[in-house]
Amino acid sequence: MEATGCRLAMTDHRTIVIVSVYLPSPKPLLRSDLRALLALGDAVILFGDFNCKNPRWGCAVMDENGEKLDRLQDRLEFEIITPSTATYFPHNDTYRTSTLDFALTKGVALNLNCIETLNRLSSDHRPVLLKMGPPDGGRPISTIKITDWKKVSTAFEKIDTPPLNSIPDDIRTTEQIDHAIGALTSHVKTVVKRCEREVPASSDRRKFPPDILELIRAKNKALRRASAYPTPEYRSRARALQREVKARVQEFRNESWSDLMEEITPSHKAF
Repeated sequence: MEATGCRLAMTDHRTIVIVSVYLPSPKPLLRSDLRALLALGDAVILFGDFNCKNPRWGCAVMDENGEKLDRLQDRLEFEIITPSTATYFPHNDTYRTSTLDFALTKGVALNLNCIETLNRLSSDHRPVLLKMGPPDGGRPISTIKITDWKKVSTAFEKIDTPPLNSIPDDIRTTEQIDHAIGALTSHVKTVVKRCEREVPASSDRRKFPPDILELIRAKNKALRRASAYPTPEYRSRARALQREVKARVQEFRNESWSDLMEEITPSHKAF
């Protein structure tokens, strides 16, 4: 892996090490490379072309590097931040687009404002812009859109769909092809938009105690394993951890609320 980094001194935050990385496509992703780069500081951002394909971040297929990066996330304790749209657009139209350019972060307390692909430059790789804000929440809370893909799948199962009824069963001309593509594309965009919801882009996971954070990591790992290998055992384990995380988080919030009430409510012993 090729890497060029710098140290950035910041106000109200520890020094951040920012590393521009590039992994040539024929080369394998090495755990030792990631471990060495993430050990450059207490707060590290790796950003660049990882050449790792995984459906988890929008690729059509999974390759060996993408599967390995997914596995290493829990072991090396980093976060994967990817844009919602593809970053690689091959000049050959028969090849599929992929999301190959993204960021890995570890120990960074800044809030994620957005990460987006910019449709600029003539390269087959689009630039990616990552914006991060202060950790104190002084700015308006940014949001991201989450798609409920189960709702999308259910909507696509409907047979009687008016937007698609105009597509003829027997397509003979290029005009009919263009019309069919336009109708299908419009329908897909409409369905996906209806199944989207906005949620805060930043998470309050850093406020949780270490035992809850460890439990959340175990739950995420189990969900990824169950998604890749949907055996009854893996699915059962993932569901059990989901219930455990939900119960533990609720318990923690109830404890925090009780502590807060004790602080602001005078004790009866004082009277």
